[in-house]
Amino acid sequence: MSTRARVTSHTENQGLAGAAMGKRAVGQAGKGALQPRAALGTINTNRLASSSSEPPAKEQILKPARLGGVRNVQPKEAAPAPAPKKAEDVAEKMDMSVVADEVEAMEAEVEDIDAEDVRNPQLVTGYVNDIYRYLRHLEVEQGVAADYLGGQAVILPKMRGVLVDWLVGVHLQFHLLQETLFTTVAILDRFLMADVTNISRQKLQLVGVASMLIAAKYEEIYAPEVKDFVYITDRAYTEKDILKMEVKVLSVLKFDLGRPLPLHFLRRASKAGGVDAATHTLAKYIVELSLGVYSLCHIPPSKLSAAALALAMRLLEPGATLATLWGPSLHHYTRYTMDQLFPVVVPLAEALFMAPSSKHATVYTKYTNKKFMKISRIPVLEDPVLRKIAKGELL
Repeated sequence: MSTRARVTSHTENQGLAGAAMGKRAVGQAGKGALQPRAALGTINTNRLASSSSEPPAKEQILKPARLGGVRNVQPKEAAPAPAPKKAEDVAEKMDMSVVADEVEAMEAEVEDIDAEDVRNPQLVTGYVNDIYRYLRHLEVEQGVAADYLGGQAVILPKMRGVLVDWLVGVHLQFHLLQETLFTTVAILDRFLMADVTNISRQKLQLVGVASMLIAAKYEEIYAPEVKDFVYITDRAYTEKDILKMEVKVLSVLKFDLGRPLPLHFLRRASKAGGVDAATHTLAKYIVELSLGVYSLCHIPPSKLSAAALALAMRLLEPGATLATLWGPSLHHYTRYTMDQLFPVVVPLAEALFMAPSSKHATVYTKYTNKKFMKISRIPVLEDPVLRKIAKGELL
């Protein structure tokens, strides 16, 4: 759950959080402030309307033979001779020591990006590295499988793309936080991965609405009401339908909603790279475009954000290359090399190149707003280098 200390660290959300209080158009249907949107009409003519381990054996407690007497002391058995070390074990320990040496050497050369923030208690510099290690563990534990919609022919990837594009629009109309949108898609993907065979096409939009309701309760101070979601779907579902689906989603996910978001890692990576506001905003735009790309939904958030930042840095610094831009500090704090990131950079560049002409252009339109520096219309996105990277050329 995102913290509420956004005044200092989450500045990109300030416009959205303020607009949610007092200017929310929800409930003003009579005035036309919040226009209902078609319920995924392009999909359907109708509206889419750890295995348990055995408990450890109790330790035997040696008791004296008789109270008040002398204990029967049993002679100790000779300790068994240690088994000879296998060559594989020795080699593994040697490899680990080499890795530790490399990490120490890297840390010695890398600048401590938290040194100036020691006096700021909101940035918890004493725990920040442990926190990000835990987030990396959590993104694997609550991961999304690649091509999880394969093996069934009811819910198609293009339907997921339409739904995500619609959810971005709802997110804009409700003036919700950026974290709420990313959490919504994370919940949607994890639920569909676990229970897609029990979801019909007519219920897909209901799953999306329930996912956003859960995400809003998790992230927002003032979450939209259920009746707001009924209205935004043009009354395709009742309040009871949405609440029942909410319970079902939470049951399937076992209330595990803490999957890390790309935004969490992107802020850290941008700090490590010392990038300016334009580069960070472009990386955010690229990451948000990836939400609708089905082939990228299984990429860990830490890797996705690092690849997006690398692409943004390359586009805004024409004279450099991806390899030279991704220096020791970024390698150290993201734990990714450019060789690891480039297979993700390529589809991100393709999504960025196709965004203006895409059928699902809500994210592109969103980032034409001056609040986002009109980043989706900057001239550099029309440079031929973007198309070359999208074709797989390492530039």
